[in-house]
Amino acid sequence: MDDVIEVSLDRVRAIIIEFHDARFSTADVIRSYCGGFFSNSGTPANYSFNAQFGKLLKRNETHLHIEQTEADSPIFDDHGHPTHSSFWRRNA
Repeated sequence: MDDVIEVSLDRVRAIIIEFHDARFSTADVIRSYCGGFFSNSGTPANYSFNAQFGKLLKRNETHLHIEQTEADSPIFDDHGHPTHSSFWRRNA
């Protein structure tokens, strides 16, 4: 049996509103939500928390008042490991 990890969309929205820039990455949201951003190297996307969090943002673009502007952009995690992230723009 699979279980779920609950994510508060209200908290995600509050985090997005607090960003100074209208442009931000999935990694920025995860970092603020979880206290850090670390790559899931070697983990298939369907098991990766980071990838699933990005899918959550995509599914909730309208509710969160955001729009994806870039996908799969190279970045570094908080340990300096290379990884990828989507970038978003706040609409309101």
